[in-house]
Amino acid sequence: MTEQASRKKSDGQTPLSPELTGPRYSRIHKQLAERISSGVYPLGSLMPTEVELAAEFETSRFTVREALRSLTEDGYVERRQGMGTRVISLRPHSEYFQSFNSLQELFQVAVDTYMVQLRKQAIILEGELAERVGGNAGERWIRLEGVRWTEPGGRPLCYIESYVPERFEELIPEFAEYQGPYFDLLERRSHESIEEAQQEIRALHMPPEISGMLGLQPGTLSLQLLRRYITESGVLIASFNWHPADQMTYTMRIRRGRQTSE
Repeated sequence: MTEQASRKKSDGQTPLSPELTGPRYSRIHKQLAERISSGVYPLGSLMPTEVELAAEFETSRFTVREALRSLTEDGYVERRQGMGTRVISLRPHSEYFQSFNSLQELFQVAVDTYMVQLRKQAIILEGELAERVGGNAGERWIRLEGVRWTEPGGRPLCYIESYVPERFEELIPEFAEYQGPYFDLLERRSHESIEEAQQEIRALHMPPEISGMLGLQPGTLSLQLLRRYITESGVLIASFNWHPADQMTYTMRIRRGRQTSE
């Protein structure tokens, strides 16, 4: 029996394959991907937890989290707050998955990606835009535009246009370096609690200026996700998220409510 095999048998830990190269998280990612492809983790099954994988590979949870994030980007798994990491494909693909049932899961999407703010501008709402963001025509709002990336130096996921009511203008400078979701910053700093998040999804051709920012051809078909975050005082923030249609899958789960007998 080899020293590695003896070690694995004695303490349950798995040394990384010496054939793999690159950063430690990347090597763990490749090893986990091989397990998924070979059926060690079957389709639909839950993978071991971050704590279990960190113990197995003798590394930090941060390193494991990076490896799992890479598996998510490759389309092997989906990660949901409180639900673990579930295998959704036995082979990689380039699509981006979003699946959530709570604001906390929306928060996690922002934390696991990287936002680059491009510009901000005060505007006056008019016509359809005023109706869609939840404001009134003639009101002054602040528009922020940026690109969300998988990671610094990674690939672009979507173009985002956010609209913030004028009453929060003094908080806008804080957005520039903030890597969490804007709705979280506004909710905490304004002390206005979000009561509801509304979402609309449309299939639209990207405007040329947006497709250019994502390195795509003019007229690329997109999924436009509009989210409005509502407090007792009105709209906290509204954001248009433009995703390339062939790189985005949006999933949701609806459960039948229990009926009560009289």
